[in-house]
Amino acid sequence: MDKVFHIRTFTSPNGAYREVELDLPATDYELLDLMEQLQLKDPNRIYLEIHPVEEYGYLDQRIQEPGLFQLNALAKRLAELDTHGMAAFEGLAAMDLQKGVKTIPAPLLINYACSGDSCHVVEDAVTDAELGRFLAENDFLPETEALSDAAFELLDFERIGKRHREAEGGVFTGFGYVERHSELRHVSEAMDFLPRKPPYTVLLNIAPFPNTGKPGTGPEPVPIQLPAGSEELRGALAQLGKTDWTGVMAAILDCPVPSMNKSFFLEEDILPVIEWAETLRTLDAAGSLPKYKALLRAADCTELPKALRLAGALDECEFAPTIHTEDDMAEAFLVKNLSGDLLQKIHSHIFLAMFGRDLLKESNGMLTPYGAISRKDGQPIQTMTNQPGQGGMEMM
Repeated sequence: MDKVFHIRTFTSPNGAYREVELDLPATDYELLDLMEQLQLKDPNRIYLEIHPVEEYGYLDQRIQEPGLFQLNALAKRLAELDTHGMAAFEGLAAMDLQKGVKTIPAPLLINYACSGDSCHVVEDAVTDAELGRFLAENDFLPETEALSDAAFELLDFERIGKRHREAEGGVFTGFGYVERHSELRHVSEAMDFLPRKPPYTVLLNIAPFPNTGKPGTGPEPVPIQLPAGSEELRGALAQLGKTDWTGVMAAILDCPVPSMNKSFFLEEDILPVIEWAETLRTLDAAGSLPKYKALLRAADCTELPKALRLAGALDECEFAPTIHTEDDMAEAFLVKNLSGDLLQKIHSHIFLAMFGRDLLKESNGMLTPYGAISRKDGQPIQTMTNQPGQGGMEMM
């Protein structure tokens, strides 16, 4: 799905500033991951900085205080539009703006994005003169039907087009002329914007490789919801005309670890993906996914074999989900080691950031968007990916 918005999210839970960036539309897992990084359950407490892509640049600063989930629903719909739908959407928004409206609520924009069939679009008309000629040439003006070719060319097409546009309340867009002819669809009122944990742990797409046929020929990619049983996997392969993973490629479309989305795998590398999905489900059930994601981020791990090894090494790590800054690190140490009165006396005399930095250095700990993580033995986290994992999951 094409990107529509790039957003920066800001929040300050308990006075601590946090920032996360994300492209929209995002999957439910990506939204849930963002909330996890911000450690915020109320999306209404998030400040958004919105940057539309070029095609929707006219929306810059025009969306009225959108909620994160409403904005994502709008982005999903906009990413699905064809040229006619994009023209209609821009036209409906432009009709509001030319009336002097400064900002448009996201739910109303969602309705506009779903109301392409409520508009006429003339793609070849971007001026009044072009609109007037279109109307005259396509029998919208009965009085011009009997004119000779020479007389027809003497018509004031610009005046004809302007008169029609003003009478119908139409507008010119980057895709042509747009006018509304019927009521809009009111769909946003019935929409549930909250993200939900998907029914799968990993959504995988498989396709034949290499595809030597012409574009559009051959089997369509087949989605698989993992974990899956042997029968489901065989059924998916059968849809590609395959009996095993030879000549098959796979892509992760969605999973609880967004950094792994859009990763590609060939043939024998697909089986570890299936194993990893089962591992993620087990970690999720145990409430260990935030710790695992912190470890992956600290180890800068984007390779599946290393990710599988690290899943078996979580017990070797200490994880503090409430520590996100050096100040947090210092505060946690002081609260743990000093009594209330003594803490109050010396607190204002300590440079927390520097103290926290020294604590992290001493423990070889690292700060991640999910919290602070370190090894129990005090060794650097980066060396863990070079060691065999312990307690790894068996393949199904």
